[in-house]
Parts: sequence; structure tokens; C-alpha cells
Amino acid sequence: MSGPPNSPLTPSEQLKKGHDISVPAIVLRVFPFRDHDLMGHLLTPTLGKISVVARHARGSRKRFPSSLDIFDRGTARLTVEKSGALGVKEFTPSHSLTKVRYDLDKLTLASLVCEAFDVVIPDEGEVTAPKMFEILDLSLNAIDEAADVKGALRATFIALASLAKDGGIADISSETPGSKALMSVLDSIERFSERRLLSRSSLRDTVKRAATL
Repeated sequence: MSGPPNSPLTPSEQLKKGHDISVPAIVLRVFPFRDHDLMGHLLTPTLGKISVVARHARGSRKRFPSSLDIFDRGTARLTVEKSGALGVKEFTPSHSLTKVRYDLDKLTLASLVCEAFDVVIPDEGEVTAPKMFEILDLSLNAIDEAADVKGALRATFIALASLAKDGGIADISSETPGSKALMSVLDSIERFSERRLLSRSSLRDTVKRAATL
């Protein structure tokens, strides 16, 4: 529904009118498409989760300084292509997860969190988008900054418990964080999405390492 006369257009309305817009975004998933393009899922606070295509993202360092990779956070300049698909004209990173990318355990946990958010959040779910965006952003920071693998696991549980609660899947936020509670929330998310989280296969070794600390 349109707002009163002279009220600012929403991001969705601006796109529908053919305008380019710039929005904060976190990359949930990305995969190659054709020779030089990428396709992916972005989470934004205003448009929700969106599917996008990034033309020449695998070759243009000017428009995509860090290419376009999972965990990237920054500003995406979006447009509607002739096909009707959403395109990313440019992605400017604001801050990166420097520790996650060089720590196998943190990489595993951050990948798991992004995958879970991707399968739970519906496309263009604008109603819950601001809160989901904030939860994911804070969670990725917490994993990155955790002092050890136990701290990273705790941050992962809190993120997934918040996702499950706000997604109407299950409320286990009162459970004591630990490997048992983490597995429980993962089971709930997999039942809800009717698919196994691929990143979960690497979780066992991370949990074992945490147990030795």
C-alpha cells in the first residue's frame, strides 16, 4: 500500500519504479553463474532476504573490491534487470570477519549460522528483516571476536536460538548453552526446513575441540 502524498518511497517501491537503490546487506550464500557472474542470497534490513545476480562479479575489482563472498557485509547497489531479476551493480564492503576467514572452527560456525538463516528466512520477508539482520550481524561479530572455540560455539547457539524463536520454530532460549542445546536447535531448524544443513557435517570436530579446553 502506498503512503500519503509526498511520503518517501520504500526501497521496494523505488525498485519497482526503476530506480537503483543502495542498502546494507550481508551475503548469506553465493555461487558461480556462467563464466563471470555470481548468484547469491543477501539479507537486508529493508527488503528482507533477496536473490540477486552480480554481473561480472568474478572479474571486476572496481565494482566488487572483495569479489562477493559469504559473510561479506557492506552496501549493495541494487537494480531491477530487464528479466525482472534483482541485480547487484556494486558491493562496497564496510567491515570484514578477518578472524573467521583464517580460523577453521570459526569458519565452520559462521558458515552454519549463515546457512541456517538462509533456509529459515523466507524470500523478501520484510516484516522480520530488521531484527533478523541485526541478530545475524551481531552474531557474526561475536563469532569473529570470540576468545576461543567455546565462546564461538556459545555465540552460535545464541544466534540459532534467536533465529528459531523469531522464526516461530522453537523456543529453547532458556536452555543452557552447550553442545546438547546446539544440536537440539539444529534439529528443530532442519525439521522446519525439511533439509539437512550442509555445514553441520563439519561441526563434530569443532565440538570435540571445545570439549578439550
